[in-house]
Amino acid sequence: MTETPTPVRGRRGRDRRIAAAIADAPISHRPRIPDLSPLTELLTEAGALQDLAARFARATDARHAGLRHVSYAALPHGAKTYLCAALVRASHERVVWIARDAEIADRVTEELQAWMGDPESVVSLEPRTSLAYERSELVRDESAARVAALARWRAGAARILVTSVQALFQHTLPPDALPEVPLRIGRGQRLAQGSVLRSLIELGYEAVPEVGGRGEFARRGGIVDLFPAGQPLPVRVEWFGDEIDSLRAFDPADQRGVGPIEETLLLPASEFIIPADDTAGRLRAGLGRLAGRLTESLQADLARLELGQVGDAAEIWSGLLAPASGLDHLGDAIWLVDEPADVDDVAQTLWAQADERRTELERGGLLPKGWPDAYPTPRGWKRRRLEARTLGVTWESEAEGAPPGGNPFGWHEPLLSAGAITDLARTISRWRREDTRVVLASDQSARLSELLADADMMAAPVMALTDVPPPGGLALLARSLNSGFAG
Repeated sequence: MTETPTPVRGRRGRDRRIAAAIADAPISHRPRIPDLSPLTELLTEAGALQDLAARFARATDARHAGLRHVSYAALPHGAKTYLCAALVRASHERVVWIARDAEIADRVTEELQAWMGDPESVVSLEPRTSLAYERSELVRDESAARVAALARWRAGAARILVTSVQALFQHTLPPDALPEVPLRIGRGQRLAQGSVLRSLIELGYEAVPEVGGRGEFARRGGIVDLFPAGQPLPVRVEWFGDEIDSLRAFDPADQRGVGPIEETLLLPASEFIIPADDTAGRLRAGLGRLAGRLTESLQADLARLELGQVGDAAEIWSGLLAPASGLDHLGDAIWLVDEPADVDDVAQTLWAQADERRTELERGGLLPKGWPDAYPTPRGWKRRRLEARTLGVTWESEAEGAPPGGNPFGWHEPLLSAGAITDLARTISRWRREDTRVVLASDQSARLSELLADADMMAAPVMALTDVPPPGGLALLARSLNSGFAG
């Protein structure tokens, strides 16, 4: 009889598929991010990029507010992430990448990790799957992941934050609600179990019989299982008296230990943490005059919230429970707006959906007029964009404010013949004769290496570039990117 493993609770479909693929694959075949970082040196030394970095530096002065906004057109999609990584290095500033949707943001995150050469330098803020004013149980795994992403960004180690419009608009904890120093639990530390359990509850962790998703914990005698926000696996903590005797990561699917660890850090487990002290007073104060006009369902919500239970009310009450949005966490980073027209369209769609849903609830007597907005207002969004330093990039041939030719870099899509892959060797040979640096990235790198060898071009697949190929040089990476570019 074959046992079916229990999936990790709360994971989105994409996350479950990735987790399953990784779990089933041998370690030697698990996906890795290639390192393309040496190539960014070519661009950081270019005068056009240095000029861009200098412009953004001057734009921090209010007297030079007219320099805040830059627009580039005719950029191949693959070149956008290259430009972003090089801008981070040249300017020594942080960048927020705003994508149309979460799917694009996922692809961009992987590419940026490759260009930066350090996966930890790029953090992704994903959206909750619930829609505005939707009644649905809070998926703790999603909310915990958002808290962890914002905490990493606030800590300063990450240089690039990638987000979709929806993820940026959704309500979340204000920046000052994120601890500057997360609670540390380490082996050999004297820390009473009762103290840890109280901290878990205060941080929004949910007590469950068996831990299967982020933001959950379970106690069995002298052992506490917990799944911290931002961690890939849950942790089993075992005490000997008041001293922590061991910590082990374990697989939530079968609850078996994976290996010992030295410590783990506890962040808030949810964006909707309800303080145990004076909860009703804080919420009622936030309601103002609305407190006297609550519908029956909202009164029931408030009663549960007073007991510390969010239930299915997270999105309805998000404007009061989590009054900030992702916009409040961006600081003074440069905004890279990917396909600005698409971003604007998505923002309009989100506002229209939220307005339609709120109107339905108001007409049905389920929501009083004047209830807090689900997203930043159009006026607030416009003001934030005007105040920020922004770089709008599009693959379209023209864009308002773009320089002649679209951009100063001259990139274009690679010109390849329509023939079979065997024709690729002739094209590469021609590029090399023209002193073009050629970097190939392919999941079929072994086969590609053989084809190149047949044409007397030696290129062994590697996962990391150690230096920039010379003019006419050739490098082969054993992992594909989403798209390429030339120029």
